[in-house]
Amino acid sequence: MKMDLNKGVFIQISGEVGKYNTLPIDFLVKFAQELQELIKTLAKYDLPSNEAINLDNFQIELTDFKKGSAVPKFAFSQRTEKLTGINWQVHRNAINDKFEKLIEVSNKGDYSQLKEIYPEPSKRNPIVEQFYGFTNAFGTTPVSFVDYEEKQNKVIPLYKINKFKSSIKKDLTAEIIEEKPFEESVDEGFGKIKTTTTKSGKKKRQIMSFYSKKNIALEFAPEVIIVEDRKYILKHPLRCLFEKDDDYFVIQNEMLDIIGTGLTEDDAEKSFCEEFDYIYQRYNALKDEQLTQKIFLAKTILNQIVVKVE
Repeated sequence: MKMDLNKGVFIQISGEVGKYNTLPIDFLVKFAQELQELIKTLAKYDLPSNEAINLDNFQIELTDFKKGSAVPKFAFSQRTEKLTGINWQVHRNAINDKFEKLIEVSNKGDYSQLKEIYPEPSKRNPIVEQFYGFTNAFGTTPVSFVDYEEKQNKVIPLYKINKFKSSIKKDLTAEIIEEKPFEESVDEGFGKIKTTTTKSGKKKRQIMSFYSKKNIALEFAPEVIIVEDRKYILKHPLRCLFEKDDDYFVIQNEMLDIIGTGLTEDDAEKSFCEEFDYIYQRYNALKDEQLTQKIFLAKTILNQIVVKVE
């Protein structure tokens, strides 16, 4: 039976802690915090790095409580103010699947499988640390993920949380050694490099394009957008691609379909801000039924990320 954080998952807490069909507040708080941090850690390291991810989309809430020892139910928050971005549901589904995969590992008790699931230490280290904290937050209290049959008032076991030994965690956590930069450098900047391999196995690198560090930035993420006498205060930084295309600087936010261009960085930033201002004013001047589905989604996102206009 598949777990679904969108609808909610039941967690049975047995032993001395849950024998009265209640839970001490300190236990519930610690348990919920560890569960929340595990979900957010998965979202931070397991979703595509080239997409804008808002961790607020992965807030969970206590939605129900059943008897049978103590059986709280947790689910992704349905509060609309916690949902930003077009792909929030796709991202939630992906994290739900990864979360269940981790719980399956715990059920088997073979935590060494985490090295196969996360071969890259940069991802594995933080996820292992947080998963270890979650599985050990209960102490010796028996904890399981279960389903609950409402008609029969019956708890159906799904997965048991087994102890995650510190020695196994140590084996899974790898030291990350950063590559040392070249000691000799002609200039600092950003560029595109083409790598080819000869028949003898030697690698050959060719610089296809290069931009000086002072002339190009890889990311533009404003928290405030100013246009003439208006100032837009944003809930979180608006991550945009900032690159140079031939003689032009380009700032682009694919989520809102906004592009600003200019011969200088300042011109591109001004163009982007003016375009942001135009679509915000234009979309909110129109009724929802007048908008296409794509523009309606963009309008919804705009109104969620703009805290206020001064």
